[in-house]
Amino acid sequence: MLNAQRYDMAIDSILYKQVMRRFATGVMVLTVRDGENFHAVTVNSVTSVSLAPILLLVCLEKNARSHRLLHEAQTFALNILSDAQMDLGKSLAYDRVARSTPREQAAHRLSARGELWFDDALAYLECRVTAEYEGGDHTIFLGEVVNAVLANAAARPLIYFQGEWKKLSI
Repeated sequence: MLNAQRYDMAIDSILYKQVMRRFATGVMVLTVRDGENFHAVTVNSVTSVSLAPILLLVCLEKNARSHRLLHEAQTFALNILSDAQMDLGKSLAYDRVARSTPREQAAHRLSARGELWFDDALAYLECRVTAEYEGGDHTIFLGEVVNAVLANAAARPLIYFQGEWKKLSI
């Protein structure tokens, strides 16, 4: 039998980030309406939650513009990035101006529901927010998937691992 460990001791955020960087993730761009325009932000805190109903979650920092916009709009799209979209992913992760002008950053189109999709993505998901939960300095947005589209079958995924953007060699 394993010895029971105590879980009342806190770790520091630097160690936590170092550990989580060892978990490879795909990279997505969340797009959300901003009045007549759009806002976009690169995310990797996205998780499938349920198949009946079809739900996913996305986590956003409470002080981020994307957080406020998603709370107001209650709908969003996720663009699952291909490795050819590395520059787009980086600009929407690090550049505030780019996040506020996503249609100027890459070729794109609007879905039938009016959500922003970037050309060359692997797939798209469109969601409506069904709940919001407190999660420390983030909010966990629960989204019902109302549309899913497979797009670029020949492309390879963009991966984020150890704080670096990677192309998957298969």
